[in-house]
Amino acid sequence: MSEPETKLEPAVTTSRPAKPSPSEGGLSTTVKVLLSIAVLALVVGFFRYTARGHTSHYKMVDEVMVAWGSWVDKPLKVHGYVESGTIDEKVVDQETVRTFVLEHKGKRIKVRNKGPKPDTFKDKSEVVAEGKIVEENGEPVLVATNLMAKCPSKYEGAPKDKLFEQ
Repeated sequence: MSEPETKLEPAVTTSRPAKPSPSEGGLSTTVKVLLSIAVLALVVGFFRYTARGHTSHYKMVDEVMVAWGSWVDKPLKVHGYVESGTIDEKVVDQETVRTFVLEHKGKRIKVRNKGPKPDTFKDKSEVVAEGKIVEENGEPVLVATNLMAKCPSKYEGAPKDKLFEQ
């Protein structure tokens, strides 16, 4: 007698393919996270390093004069008003050198600048001088590389037309 034949059917499994182990070329999750953090730190460090020399502080004259010694040789933008009668312009070595005093809330700082000046630069004009403070004879002097003057009348609204008023 022969025994009945039993057919074995292959078992159906829904298992996932095996993950490659780190030794087979795959990276573990921990390594991926650490690499991502390292790349991010490098990018942030790069931007901080490149922006380091291009940043300057924006201060009013009275804020700078409180402790001007802490601002010596640092890039700075100083905002104030040109004190009347203090503008002095001379030509030195074929270059215009001007000195004037910026004032705000009773505090004053001497400013020296070479080169062109803004069209609206005059007594009592509002000015932002960009440069570095140096000490000369125990006094602060802002050696400005750039001047920006603002003329309030240019930014005021135009007068209303009389024809449209009724």
